[in-house]
Amino acid sequence: MSCIMRAFIFIALICLFLQTRNEPQRFTYHVSGNVRDEHGKEMRDTTVCVIPAERPINGRIPCDKSSDSGTFSLIVKDIPDKYQVCASTTESPFVTVGDKDPEHRIVCSGVIVFPAKDEDFRVNLQFRAR
Repeated sequence: MSCIMRAFIFIALICLFLQTRNEPQRFTYHVSGNVRDEHGKEMRDTTVCVIPAERPINGRIPCDKSSDSGTFSLIVKDIPDKYQVCASTTESPFVTVGDKDPEHRIVCSGVIVFPAKDEDFRVNLQFRAR
């Protein structure tokens, strides 16, 4: 192997090492639960998302629809931080301020701290009476 080839491989390995060293470690969080209306009845087809509670959203937001029995299950690969689980009656996890449609509603969990280890969380969401 030539000196130039060895030098190229050495530089590439150093760059790879430095790049991965700056990346925060991500963990796998399994978030499951159910969504109920104000009467305690299961709600199907609600959009359920996991969003950062205190930092700006940066990238893709993990979302899924609740099943016919109101259950949901999400796998989130992210950094340890504070998060909330929100359910929305719209396709978006966010209902905009001033939305006049009474069918557009949202409910969020309290703040959940995702630790520096893989973990499972159970979250039950219930909409309030209008």
